[in-house]
Amino acid sequence: MKKEYSDNDYHYIRGVVRKMFKAGLLPSMLLVLIILITGCGAGEAGSGSAEAVTESAPVSTETSTATERVVTDELGHEITIPAEPSKIIGIYLEDELTALGVTPIRKSRIGTWSGQDYLGLTVEDIDIEGDVEAFVKAEPDLILTNVYEEKQYGHLSKVAPMYAFTDARADWRSTIRTLGDLLGKKEKAEEVIASYDKKAEEAAAVLEASIGEETVAILRVHAKSLRLYGGPGYAGPVVYNELKLKPSKLVQELVLDKEEKVVNLSMEMIPQLDADHIFLTVDTGAEEQAKELLESILWKNLPAVTNGNIHEVNFETWMKSGPIADSSKIDDVLAALAP
Repeated sequence: MKKEYSDNDYHYIRGVVRKMFKAGLLPSMLLVLIILITGCGAGEAGSGSAEAVTESAPVSTETSTATERVVTDELGHEITIPAEPSKIIGIYLEDELTALGVTPIRKSRIGTWSGQDYLGLTVEDIDIEGDVEAFVKAEPDLILTNVYEEKQYGHLSKVAPMYAFTDARADWRSTIRTLGDLLGKKEKAEEVIASYDKKAEEAAAVLEASIGEETVAILRVHAKSLRLYGGPGYAGPVVYNELKLKPSKLVQELVLDKEEKVVNLSMEMIPQLDADHIFLTVDTGAEEQAKELLESILWKNLPAVTNGNIHEVNFETWMKSGPIADSSKIDDVLAALAP
């Protein structure tokens, strides 16, 4: 039932309000009311902010679990690769991959020759100059090539993302650091480098005490020529730079002074090979050429031959670079010169 207010009620309420105003109570009550209203509004705003933060959180989660990333190779190709590649073909990069603890899904070969038995890999070979279908069948999620070849890149980059080095053989430390970055193995790459450098430094000290100033040469019997090594790549940097062995006069003049990787020698130049020690390696298929050299009078009269200082070494490891191959070279040199 609705209550009716009389004039007396009206006059009563009006009187109360007038008394409150005179006493200064009314402004205080209005202030309290404003604070209460503002507080409620702030509470609602705070609730809305919390909800906004909660809704934005999954964005960072998606970023942290990205399955791909974009990288630029040494030729300037921008490529999208898996964040964690698991099916890798590394064209003559198996040494570095194995050192990182990564097993490639195929092992490189050219024709019938692979030259990588020293790695102990049990995966299938793949002819890098053969049919592209072999790469398609392997289903790699990343292909790495140690040297850029335009034709090869054109074919294989259609099979899977392909990262090309200009020349990965020139400096395996730089190469393995790049691979470490691509494959999430940065720390492992640094461990490999540090371990190798320590081994080389210790070996150099042993060799200095063992042979002092005795000179060394590296000779390869190729099917078509005799080759003297010493410059960038292959065995030269290990023997002359890291192990600090002294090159013979012929090596210094023909190879190192001219910053050549390799120089071909004729048989007539053999008598000039005056090194105290010769590390000799023979290509697969060049056995007849080696026999001809070793049976020649020119060879038999060399100081290293007459003193019993010809050290035959593994072709695979000496004609290749990489942390595993180069570590094997150090072992060979120590075995020969500081037994």
